[in-house]
Amino acid sequence: MSSEYERDIAKLIVEKNHELESLRKKPQTKPLEIQTLIGEIEALQAVFENYNLGMNYFRRARGGRAGLRE
Repeated sequence: MSSEYERDIAKLIVEKNHELESLRKKPQTKPLEIQTLIGEIEALQAVFENYNLGMNYFRRARGGRAGLRE
C-alpha cells in the first residue's frame, strides 16, 4: 500500500539519480553541482523513509486510517 505522496517522492528520487548519472558522465561538470545533487537525493530519501516509518504505525494499527476519518 502506498500513497500518491510516496509514489511522487520515489519518482523524484529516481529522476534525481538519473540526473546524477548524466552529470557524472559529463567531464565539464563541477564537483559542487554533483555534491548539491547528492544532498538533494539524500534529503528526498530521508523524507521518504521518515514518512514510511510514521505511516507504518497507522497502517499496521487495527483499523488503520479509518479511525482518523470519523
